[in-house]
Amino acid sequence: MAVGVGGHISVPVAILLVGLLVGGVHDAFTKRIPNWLTFSLMVVGLAVTATLGPALPEGEVPDAGFGFALAGLLAAFVLHFVLWQAGLEGAGDAKLMMGAGAFIGWETMIEATFWRYVLLVPYAVVTLTVMRRWGAFRDAVMWTVMRARGIDAGERPEPVYMPFGPLIAVATPLAMFTATLDFF
Repeated sequence: MAVGVGGHISVPVAILLVGLLVGGVHDAFTKRIPNWLTFSLMVVGLAVTATLGPALPEGEVPDAGFGFALAGLLAAFVLHFVLWQAGLEGAGDAKLMMGAGAFIGWETMIEATFWRYVLLVPYAVVTLTVMRRWGAFRDAVMWTVMRARGIDAGERPEPVYMPFGPLIAVATPLAMFTATLDFF
């Protein structure tokens, strides 16, 4: 695990996990991930990774430094900007992944993105059930299908919002502490 001397959690891991927890909880309750958090994670991630190393198991990336952190942040920007533009995530989600990328590098950031989409279906089932939004989800799907077939579907139904912050807060540590996609 990502532990330091004496079995304690390393500073980079602790900072990132706290940031992810704050972002996930804030998103769950407010449907927003604040800029002060995401931009702070980006800046602190660059500085901490450059000086103390990445938020990864010891020895996994022996020469990680500023370039490693910058590559993680930029890769997250490229990938998650595309996902945001496609409407598959919010801007706060993209910026939270950029902050995480500064701590964990591009390879682990891609794995965190993979885990996020693997966990999306069970997360969606639980979230839609807890929020009691299955009817609205059905209406949105039917409206989309009718529009795709060229049928007048009437007014667009109310969108179903699912906060991805909690999912990011789970998927990122999964990627950090497992080497599931260790093929880069």
